[in-house]
Amino acid sequence: MIKFGRTMPVHAMLAILGLAATSVNALAADASENESVLDEIRQHCDGIAIWWTGHNGWLIKSDGLLLGTDLVLDDRGRESASPISAAELADELDISFITHGHGDHFNAPTSRVLAEKSKCLFVLPQNCLEKARDFGIPEDRIVVARPRQPIEVRGIKVDALRAIHGNRKGAVYWEANFDDCGYVFHLGGKSIMQPGDSVLLEDHLFVKHVDVLFISPTEHNMQIDDSITLINELEPKYIFPQHRDTYTVTPSNRFWTSAYTYDVQRRLSKDLQNRYHIVDMGRRFGIAP
Repeated sequence: MIKFGRTMPVHAMLAILGLAATSVNALAADASENESVLDEIRQHCDGIAIWWTGHNGWLIKSDGLLLGTDLVLDDRGRESASPISAAELADELDISFITHGHGDHFNAPTSRVLAEKSKCLFVLPQNCLEKARDFGIPEDRIVVARPRQPIEVRGIKVDALRAIHGNRKGAVYWEANFDDCGYVFHLGGKSIMQPGDSVLLEDHLFVKHVDVLFISPTEHNMQIDDSITLINELEPKYIFPQHRDTYTVTPSNRFWTSAYTYDVQRRLSKDLQNRYHIVDMGRRFGIAP
């Protein structure tokens, strides 16, 4: 029997019925029910661990360094509260990576708190500079990422990927900006890919090796077919769906608030299904050496 210390979300109940049992079992074995996310972060010392904070927000810790992607911790628009606040995280976070300027990725309340209370660097595209200054981020804490140009930040090698934002029905967004980025992080002997918000590009298929893939199977990103194409091409060891289960879904916003999480999973091979993990918000997941 799988035991949960918190209220069980719908997708966890579905997992018990057989849709994602492997994912839930792995998480249950790895998570400590009596520790807060902050405690877990502080105590994690060996190897790589990740925590999903909702939407495209991930915390990744390796070798004493903690980085985050598209953190929306203090966004009042969330339906599900973040398992950790920006103020709690401030003393721990080393780098905050931003993929593009939309508020559900480059979040004003979260970024303002981190700008004031933390010493973290912000890695962001050129088109986010004006917002960064408005959020009070000091110039000496900003690193500009440019698509297809590798960078190194605090000892981490990062490949900045091209990202082209989609919209309803999988069409390319009218206001798509060529400065937007995805990232491949090289740390702890692993490569971790965060595509950001983007339709499928050849850039994604050209990535040589990926251990961990964050995938957004939403209508305005890679949907079902393109998500499966990317997964099959890269064959990552770990696959984590994101851009889901965080904001209230309505008929007008479901193209970005609701993901085809289980549709993708069902159409993968059995081997890739076993690598596909639908994680609960705030649960620690260890990446094997």
